[in-house]
Amino acid sequence: MNETEQKQIKEELSLNCGTEQYFKIPFSSFVYTDGINNLIDKCKCWWLISDFGILLECEKNLNKDFLVLTIEVNKDKTAVITLKEDSDLKPIYSKKLDYTDFSLSKFEFYIINKVMLLTNEY
Repeated sequence: MNETEQKQIKEELSLNCGTEQYFKIPFSSFVYTDGINNLIDKCKCWWLISDFGILLECEKNLNKDFLVLTIEVNKDKTAVITLKEDSDLKPIYSKKLDYTDFSLSKFEFYIINKVMLLTNEY
């Protein structure tokens, strides 16, 4: 996806503020907002949301009241996903992906009290 398309997706996602509905992540006690639902729709990244909902459900030591999840995609389609307790802190969890089809080169969202939301929905 080129930079113009990425910019358009980010602009569309930035229009989300608050949520009218919460969506449950199967096999976890986590939910996500309308904004994350839009992210899933635009970037086809259900795997990212479900994988981290289940991971956080199983790894109680990672389950904090406030987390920042970041995905950074390289040009060769490898990626790194990190979880931090705040943007300026070191990661408490990191995972390298050998391949991803995630549409954006970098994206960050929050997980607050078991709710996944876009940063602008906070």
